[in-house]
This record gives sequence, C-alpha cells and structure tokens, in this order.
Amino acid sequence: MVALGRRGEEVIPVSQWAEIRRMGLVDAMPRREIARRLGVDVKTVRRALRSEQAPLKRHSPLRSRRLDPFRERMVELLQMEPRISAKRIGRLIDADALPVGERAIRKYVERLRAAVHPREAFVHRTHAPGETMEVDFGHSWARIAGKLGRVAFLVATLPASNAYFAKSYLVERLECLLDGILAALVWFGGVPRRLVLDNTSLAVKEVLRGRERVEQAAFEAFRGEFPVDVAYCAPRRGNEKGSVEGGVAYVRANCFRPLPEAASLADLNAAIVRELEGDLARRRLPDGRTAQAALIEEREHLRPLPARMPTSARTRSLVADKFGHVRLDGSTYSVPIVHAYRPILAQLFHDRVELAAEDAVVATFARSYQKGELVLDPLHVLPLLQRKHRAIDEASALKGFRLPAVFHELRARLRPLTRKADQEWVSVLRLMEEHAQDEVETAVREAIVRGSPRLATVALLLRKSREEVSVVEPAPMERADLAAMTIAAPELDRYDALTAEVAR
Repeated sequence: MVALGRRGEEVIPVSQWAEIRRMGLVDAMPRREIARRLGVDVKTVRRALRSEQAPLKRHSPLRSRRLDPFRERMVELLQMEPRISAKRIGRLIDADALPVGERAIRKYVERLRAAVHPREAFVHRTHAPGETMEVDFGHSWARIAGKLGRVAFLVATLPASNAYFAKSYLVERLECLLDGILAALVWFGGVPRRLVLDNTSLAVKEVLRGRERVEQAAFEAFRGEFPVDVAYCAPRRGNEKGSVEGGVAYVRANCFRPLPEAASLADLNAAIVRELEGDLARRRLPDGRTAQAALIEEREHLRPLPARMPTSARTRSLVADKFGHVRLDGSTYSVPIVHAYRPILAQLFHDRVELAAEDAVVATFARSYQKGELVLDPLHVLPLLQRKHRAIDEASALKGFRLPAVFHELRARLRPLTRKADQEWVSVLRLMEEHAQDEVETAVREAIVRGSPRLATVALLLRKSREEVSVVEPAPMERADLAAMTIAAPELDRYDALTAEVAR
C-alpha cells in the first residue's frame, strides 16, 4: 500500500523504491509492466527511476484540533508550572466546556509539554582519578532488631572508578553526613581533591548567586581539617552529581531489596559493605576494567588521610537544669548532679552523646532519637538521694534501673535494723561508682547470707575481694632460739563465745 503525500502524491516506501529501480535498471523491464506487477501508478515508477536517493519519510501537516482554541491557556499553565498534570489543566479550563474527553486532553497536553519544555541535552563528562567524590543521601526501609523502620543511607562514589560506599543511619543529620564522609574516605583509602554535594541544609546555611554558598560553621570546620574543596550543585540540578544519583538507586536495589533484616544498625552496615565489596569484581567499566581494578588504580591518585581525623560530632553548649538534665533534639540526658546549673558541652555523634563539664567528659550515652525519652544514669542522682532519700520511690532515674532482686531484699532487711534504712541502701548503691554492679551484687548476697546486711559489711567484702594476697618473707634473725618460736593462730570462735556470754 502506498501512502499519499501533502498534494496527493504517493510516498514510495524505501523497499518499493529499491525494487522498482532493480526491475527497471537491472532487468530492463518496461515501466508499465513494473507498475502492473507492483500495483502502483506508472508515474510512481517514473519518479522512482529518476530518483537516485532513497525517499525520505514525509509527514502530513499538523491538522487543526478541537482543542486549539484552548491552546494558549494550556501553554500559559505549562509555562507557570511545568509539572502540572493534564487532568488539572482540564479542570482549570473547565472540563465541561472542553469538546473532547480526558484521554484526548492528555495526548494534546503531552504534545504541548514537549514543545514548551523540550528535553534537555547534557554534556558527557570524563572524571580524572582522585579528582572527585560525590555524596548524597537516599532512604529505604529495614527491619532492625525486629522493628520495621525507615532508614537514611549515605552513598559516596568515586566516579572515575565507579566504586560505591554506603552507610545507613536512623536519621539524616549533620553528624550522620560527617560520619558517612569519614567512613567513605577511610574505605576508599584517601582524600580526593573535591567533594560534590547538593544544597542540603546540613552543610549549606544560605544559597547565594552562582556557586557561592554560606556554609554551616560545623561543616566548614570539618572540611577545613582535611582540607578538601566542596562544589555544590546548582539548585534543582541533581544531574550535576549524576554518578551518586545512580549510586543511590544501585545501593537501594542491591542492599535494600528484598527488605533487609539485621540485629543492629552495625550489622546492617556490615552487610551493606560486604555486598558492595563483593560486587566490585563483577562490575565492569566501559574500557573493560573491573571496578575493583579501577579503584586500586585510583587510590594511587588520592591524597593520604590526615594523621588526626576530624571529629564527626555536632557540638552544642547548654546549661544543666536543676535536675542535672540537658535536652538535646527532643531527648533528655542526665549529668552527675554536682553539675546542676553548670555549663555543659554536648557532642552529638550519630550513635552516642558525650557530655563534658570543666574540660572532662562526665557522661556518655547511646544516642536516642525518640522524642521525649528520658535517658538517665541512676548513678548521677544517687549523691542527692542520700540526702533526699524520701524521693527514692518517685525518682525518675531509678524507674528504669533494673536492679537484681537481691538489692531489693537488702532494702527490706535494712528497715528493721536502722532508722535511715533508705539512706544506707542508697550508700550501698553508690558503691557501683567504684565497683562493677555484679561485684556489688555478689557482696550484697554474701552479706545477707552472713546475717549482716549492712553497708559496712558490703564495703568490707568488696575490699577483701580486691585484695591481693602477698607473701611476706620473714626478716632474718640473729638468735636461733627466737627463730624457732611459733605463735598459734588466734581462735575467733572463742571471741564470739565470750561476747555472747557478755550479752547474756
């Protein structure tokens, strides 16, 4: 079948054009015979024999559409909002007034969108080894310690070798960004000349004209310790770090599908690194090298890691309240009560919190991301409870203090023995400031068995448990008769019997 052109002329398919020229110029077949055999007009045969070039595909002119009267309004809406949907355009124009259905509107808007916003062309880039490391965050789901939750994972890539590194976190915070960059640099084995980031508020305080940025002070200090240059993408131009954009999709597909399960976040990160390391030898670059071979070569172009690695913590200055508490990111942590009302310097790492006072770390806790959670060390409030022992039963720090039952038995046994039983009981608990809890527990249990559930007995048993038996050599004596003398060991049972008679 022959299609008609703009003026009713037949548009000859290339295959038919080639066959006409073979029959006429090679087989010397008459034109009318060619037309009869192929079922075309003799004029078509004549044009094919005259044409030395294959016929180009001819497009029919754009026909008028029933939606043309609304074209200008649709173009205006597309220019105002490039991502507006065809359905929304139809409603804004008044769908009842449109002479066609929703399907026709979608096709019409699709053609207009392509004309108003033509697809962008991109420059192909070749990355020099050791030049660039791109960094970005992605998000996915994982089951950690039996609990399903959303995790953020940082991906870093060296585009020259197409090597990826990833580490997951419970949240996306500055300390996570810094820790991820440090972990990536250690894994890659060196420092590139520059980092490429988007305009994340974790690092950028204000976006100025062009490439100028006002950086967050903590991030600026961090990158200055390497040092390393940081290039920020233009706003909404993720293609400027296309390697890591692809890396995020790669890590999500290979490490988070199917849904990963791990006992802890550390176990999940170890599994991610194993997967990425194992895949280095399987992936190949366009030049035929494996990603593993390319990474080995690129490591020679990286600058060595600094002797002193910068910290990945976010620092905050606070003042402890009257309870000896400080509030950080919605969670409350305790410091020793002696530091109540005093300045506290908090360092927030992705996995822990370190609280310092007077140039010394006074408390370290696992990081909490649960709003309103109280993260308290019972030992911090015990010195105060010695004086305010009536508050023991309502003290928040002791609510989560899971003491072995023997400590509660001790408290019950102390009540008939002394007027300030709770005060003495707190003093026993304070022995954990210098001894491990299991050592104090053993001493308490032994004191109860001996029938002396008192602070002095528990303290004495702890001292005896730590004493080392030393052998003292006797001093040389000049008189042999004195050296031969022996002294019998004291019989303590006789002393107990004597005191019992006196008591009667």
